[in-house]
Amino acid sequence: MRPSLASFLLTVAFTVHLASADSLEEATDTTQPCSVRAWVRAEDLSPNHVSRGELRIKVLRQECANQIASVALRLQLDEFGEVKHLKRGAVLPEVRPANESASTEYSSWMGSDVVYDYQAHDDGLSDPELWTLKAEERRSWTTEVILLRNPDISDAIVTPFTVAVPPVNYPAVVSKYRNLHGPIAQYSFSDLGYRYTTIVTFTDGRIEKTPSGHTAFIPSSEKHIQSPFTWNLTFEESKCEKCDAPSDNKQAELLEKCLPKDQRSAFTAEVTVDSGKVATAGQSLKGLVTVHTTTHGTTIPSDVYVYVEPVFRDHWAHAHAASAGDSACPSAWSGLCDQPSVKDQVYSKSEKHSNVFAENDDEKVWQYPSYSSGDEAAITSSNPRTTFEFRLPPEAPVDIMSYYSGVENLLHVELTVLYPLDVAKCMYPGQKLEFPENEHDPAAIEEGLWDTWTRLGTSAGSEDSKLHRKMTLHATVPITVVGPEASDQSFAHYLEPDGAVTPLLRSGLQMDMPASFPAAKPLVTVEAMANTSARLMRPGSTDPIQFMQSFMNRSRYSYEYPDPTKHYQHGNYVGLLWRKKVVAEERGIWPPRNEEILEEPERQRPLTVAP
Repeated sequence: MRPSLASFLLTVAFTVHLASADSLEEATDTTQPCSVRAWVRAEDLSPNHVSRGELRIKVLRQECANQIASVALRLQLDEFGEVKHLKRGAVLPEVRPANESASTEYSSWMGSDVVYDYQAHDDGLSDPELWTLKAEERRSWTTEVILLRNPDISDAIVTPFTVAVPPVNYPAVVSKYRNLHGPIAQYSFSDLGYRYTTIVTFTDGRIEKTPSGHTAFIPSSEKHIQSPFTWNLTFEESKCEKCDAPSDNKQAELLEKCLPKDQRSAFTAEVTVDSGKVATAGQSLKGLVTVHTTTHGTTIPSDVYVYVEPVFRDHWAHAHAASAGDSACPSAWSGLCDQPSVKDQVYSKSEKHSNVFAENDDEKVWQYPSYSSGDEAAITSSNPRTTFEFRLPPEAPVDIMSYYSGVENLLHVELTVLYPLDVAKCMYPGQKLEFPENEHDPAAIEEGLWDTWTRLGTSAGSEDSKLHRKMTLHATVPITVVGPEASDQSFAHYLEPDGAVTPLLRSGLQMDMPASFPAAKPLVTVEAMANTSARLMRPGSTDPIQFMQSFMNRSRYSYEYPDPTKHYQHGNYVGLLWRKKVVAEERGIWPPRNEEILEEPERQRPLTVAP
């Protein structure tokens, strides 16, 4: 069908309107002040090392190419800590049963036919009379240097620089998530970031500061002698002293009713790690677990699972809470619970970047960093020994302390035990449970051979049986994770008096190590209470059903509250960009640059600068 004359004229008018709008926008752009874009690519920082880097800068409009008086680059270490704790003597209202009947859907989802009233508890979470809040940022050090004076930026300019790092261990950067998807109780959080900022001074005196990427620090560890070490561990049940959902307590009461503690077996283990108390990122962790039954009950051992878990300890927040007498940990979402995290350390050689460097599509397989032995290893009372071996990825967080928090690593051993079928029927009333009493009986194993989905060598229904008949016991010991870069030299820590110095950012390719480094001058800034309250005192409901309904709106929460740490990882990770350059040159994709060393490098700028 041919278009009508009216529709044709409408199309022409709309096109003219767009063209006019574009012309107007271009005309408007020319009236705006000159602006630039800036990128940094640089090696990861490490102690007693000179890291190379490059700044690329371009103007957004050609007529601005000669309107720049100077270009400086700044590198700074910012750290942040916050805490929300109960005031001395304050008591948070409890969640209590409500006077109403539960629907079938509610009972099924909650595992309980009791309806609870969360209103008083939720109101208390945002009551300023009950809580103390504090948040602050510590600028540990700042280093800055002028890279260009009166440059002609008709085309994008790439100019080199170096960062000389003293023989000091600064903290590593570890990726984290905030858990702020609803009203929160006791809470703590900490973060840090190494940030590059390009500072452009225009000929009219105007100054523009452009975030240009973030970098990482790779602490160095002393070399250690690997020698096997054996721990004697006692397995314990998970504790639920004051859980989020009352249904969790209901489940614990049901377990005690169906399987009293005096009817459960007790277990210990000997755990031997070949490398001893130290594990190295990027290397394999091997060992042996031998489980012993010390008290014979109705539960029997089934599987063993071994893994390493990094834990963040917010010691600054803990000290503030403890000083007010608040040492409780009622929320599983709370940082004060020392929630472990499996996030990785920012590292340019991280295996999570493997897809970026794949030479063909067949290699593009992203692998999530593994901190565990993988599948559970089966054991029995007659065969209680099992070996384990798994490789810690090179980005595994190393043990190191920062001003607000620290990273510690724990070696976890989980023991799955099974209880009898009659206990399972008591735990899950109303469900039809028909499992073999003896899963290792030849007749039961033969049934598994005639079932499509049963794992070879096990009986049909054995996996379903474990799902309804299992308990998980835990045993944990600290293990030190060191980085892949080990040194014979011992380096000072940046919080020690000998380590309170600042790296030096220098123009050109100055690869020599400075004779001395300037003293660090930390600057602490307390966040405005209005911003802290907006983040930590938001109203809402902790009712599990309402919480799940509002959880779908979680993406918008990150934009609703002020977050000083958002800029810590803003922009590109400059270490990855530097690695891309190096690999491109190695593969002949991009010709190497011939850099020149400045005979008269720019003088270092003052180290104390305005934020």
